[in-house]
Amino acid sequence: MDPSESEVVDAAVIELDYLVCDDCQKPFMDSYLSNSFDLSVCDTCRDNEEKHKLISRTEAKQHYLLKDCDLDKREPPLRFTLKKNPHNPRWGDMKLYLKLQVEKRCMEVWGSEEALEEARETREENKETQKQKRFNKKVKELRRAVRSSMWTKDTSVHQHQYGPEEVVDPEEDLYKKTCTTCGHELTYEKM
Repeated sequence: MDPSESEVVDAAVIELDYLVCDDCQKPFMDSYLSNSFDLSVCDTCRDNEEKHKLISRTEAKQHYLLKDCDLDKREPPLRFTLKKNPHNPRWGDMKLYLKLQVEKRCMEVWGSEEALEEARETREENKETQKQKRFNKKVKELRRAVRSSMWTKDTSVHQHQYGPEEVVDPEEDLYKKTCTTCGHELTYEKM
């Protein structure tokens, strides 16, 4: 084999692996979605507004009722990109997930759109119930505080005021006086 033939053979061995776009069926080498989310879509077909929209972890958990374990532990774990928080750069980085993949994971977890909607309604009812309980508790505490601030216990000692008349019990030789305010009877003997 002469050297020119070996070069031809080596050149034929180097074959580039092109990915095929799921949308336009054209081969491509590299794209943002394939690198970040392992999704075979070329950059020209990428739709940031609707189909390939990125959502935050908080939105994925609130809107699709997913838990941390659904996003991180369930196989395969969802891929994400990190972005500085636009509200405050000193806060932690935001994890952005591909909405398409989050919706697919949501269907794996909840099974159907009806089950998800039912869980949302249940969660909303529970939230309303808890809110009402907190409100009732605060009203009860407020009533208790108002009642206790208006009501004061009379701690003064009662002074009996007996009338001038005495009742005599001749059999036992006892005298009785009655308090005009509370009705207390004072029994005594005269010497």
